[in-house]
Amino acid sequence: MDRFRTRYTAIAGAVALALAAAPAAAARIDYVLDAGVEHDDNPRLVPVDPDGQRILRAGLGFLVTQEGSTVQAMVAGRADYREFQRGLDDGVEGMLSAYLNWVAIPDRLSFTLRDELELQAIDRFDADSPDNRQQVNVLSFGPNLLFDVGSRLQGRFEARYIDSHAEVTDAFNSSRVGAALRLTHEFDDRSNLGFNAQWSDVDYDVDLVARDHERTDVYARYERVQASTDYAIDAGYTRLDYADGETRDGPLVRLEAGWRPAERGRLSATLINQFSDAADAALAEGIAIGGGSGGEPVVPGSVLVDDGTIIPSAYRERRVALAWDQQGERLGWRIEGHVQRLRYIDTLVADEKEQGIMLGVDYRLTPTMTLTGWASAERTEYVQLAAEDDTRRAGLVLEKRWTPHWATSLSWYRYERDSGVFDNEVRQNVWYLWVSYGNRPR
Repeated sequence: MDRFRTRYTAIAGAVALALAAAPAAAARIDYVLDAGVEHDDNPRLVPVDPDGQRILRAGLGFLVTQEGSTVQAMVAGRADYREFQRGLDDGVEGMLSAYLNWVAIPDRLSFTLRDELELQAIDRFDADSPDNRQQVNVLSFGPNLLFDVGSRLQGRFEARYIDSHAEVTDAFNSSRVGAALRLTHEFDDRSNLGFNAQWSDVDYDVDLVARDHERTDVYARYERVQASTDYAIDAGYTRLDYADGETRDGPLVRLEAGWRPAERGRLSATLINQFSDAADAALAEGIAIGGGSGGEPVVPGSVLVDDGTIIPSAYRERRVALAWDQQGERLGWRIEGHVQRLRYIDTLVADEKEQGIMLGVDYRLTPTMTLTGWASAERTEYVQLAAEDDTRRAGLVLEKRWTPHWATSLSWYRYERDSGVFDNEVRQNVWYLWVSYGNRPR
């Protein structure tokens, strides 16, 4: 497998190093170092005759934040190294989500950089084995021009260059240029109404596989935050103009809403009906690496393999999701369910119907010992193939904190996949014992 182009990770690393070199009063740096030994009874995820083995691991997770008048930034990432006994190549896997905004002229001109480095599947029909993973990077940067139209109407013009690159799937690679005009009227500190018009031109590197096109979005956005509710609504229209003369258009609807009936509980809902593609989806996830209470970013504890599909074709996405979060003094839990349909514009790509549910629980056994458990199940139907994949995951983590900085943990992870495409079943159990050090008290 060819190695990932270093210029992408160098850009992301430069952002992190620049923040790390900032004065302590300006930037906050959190990191966790860990190392341990893992036993995997089926590391290659083969359906028959699995070859279990011991794996040595080491990792570094970090979160760097800065909220200043000149620089606002957030960089969250992790790198994991694995040394296998046999059959698989040793190596490093990583993830990074970076946001950097530099204010050149206050209230007038700024420059924004976004970088999303993810671990993705090479073959969306195959199981999540080390041989079926690739690094994918989406980089976006450009200037922002701010201006006022009256006392309560603010304007913003954005120009962007976006580069997307996959380690293996060359058809995904593209360069994009785009511009956006946004006008926002603030009614008060809790609500605003905005009008947005944005355009982008997508140029794929491999024209024989992917089709170049232009995209235009026009929509209004209304946001409101109240004592027990918050919501944001986008409503508008999207048009895709392909270089071969084909056009597609349709409504754009996005809704994110939350309700807090009690201080420690929150019900959230998401509704999406829009055109999208893999690069747009990566940037839309933003800096959401984390999982802390309230949704704030935290130091990533592992390198996750994203469930997205690295295909250059645009698609219409329809998704509905509901989630409930409950946080208590000792017990916290979250349950989330979703249904989704991806209808690809290019006819050679199989459409997807997906439904899934996830449950996570945190329980503090003692002031220094915590038990975390989670389980998820997903069913994906590939419409044109008349085949289904069922994927189930579950895990338990027992953590003991010996000091505010040092901890040891023992985890178990179970993975099951029943493939209707390959007509096989794979099963995997992973045990991991490790010690960790964090520079911030936990």
